[in-house]
Amino acid sequence: MALKNEQWIVIILVGLLAAGLYFGYITIPGTTIGPNPLPGATNPPSTAGKVNVDKTVTFVVRDELAGSGVDGTALYVYAADGTTLLETCTLSSSKIATSITYPSGTQLWIKYYYDTTIDSYKFWSVTVPQMNAADADSATTNQVTLSTREAGAYTDSLITSTGTTITDALAFNTTGSANDSSTWTYSWYTTTDNTGYPSFHDPLYNIEVGPVLWAVVSGTGYDTVNLNGWDGSFEKGSSMYYYHVLTQDQVSKQKVGNTYTLPGANSFSFGFNAIGYSNATTSYTTVQLNLEMYSSPSYMQQFGAYGPYNFIGPEQTVYLEDI
Repeated sequence: MALKNEQWIVIILVGLLAAGLYFGYITIPGTTIGPNPLPGATNPPSTAGKVNVDKTVTFVVRDELAGSGVDGTALYVYAADGTTLLETCTLSSSKIATSITYPSGTQLWIKYYYDTTIDSYKFWSVTVPQMNAADADSATTNQVTLSTREAGAYTDSLITSTGTTITDALAFNTTGSANDSSTWTYSWYTTTDNTGYPSFHDPLYNIEVGPVLWAVVSGTGYDTVNLNGWDGSFEKGSSMYYYHVLTQDQVSKQKVGNTYTLPGANSFSFGFNAIGYSNATTSYTTVQLNLEMYSSPSYMQQFGAYGPYNFIGPEQTVYLEDI
């Protein structure tokens, strides 16, 4: 029996509706219809003026302090689990277009790397966005802007509460009440405007990475020297490790016009106690202060290194004497 015109119209409308749902031109809140080619793709409901797309993504990497592009070399695109590498892309003029298409709503981790000379790294958690309806029709790629900080340079100083300036590699005599118990203040200074280093979550190791000030007490009699006021400490081998976690702003310097929005100068004071320390040998106890970028206390405890990408900033080494 032949179908009537009305029946054909109903069949065609149902088919168009199904196709629209499948390819994402029509969405129903709370539903996911059609393929999800990557883990983490969620096909989010469209918002006003926005539509879901399935396009390549152009990542643009900016230096948020300098307000310009970066000079880095590579971006690594990971799946939502943070460990499955999907593709490696080479940056050109601070941007790169992926070779894989990623639907709106896809969760990704992006890793930035700038060679071993500069030692710049950053991870971002990214949700592939929707696009404006007008742009979705004309643009061949979806754009995401990523912000980071790069390449700080530093000087430092160390002074005691009694007014003694401690220079790097100084032999410091702990004899006498003025020296065996006091407060030490370590200061660091960013020497270049619009530079610094970032803090971020590293999904590969599931740790927080950023600038950390370390003090390492080691050598003969290390266990009789105590430092106070740090975030935490632990013993590893024949050394005591003390750490103070810093924010990215504490190691950054930014100048906007004639105004410094980030001064690039900070300090940290802590208690030094060597009352129980005695040493008649030439095997000194040393106190080494390190400002480490991309560092993690939990990574040091587990792997014995300051971090997976640690970059050494300024440092001071003090040799303790008791004479």
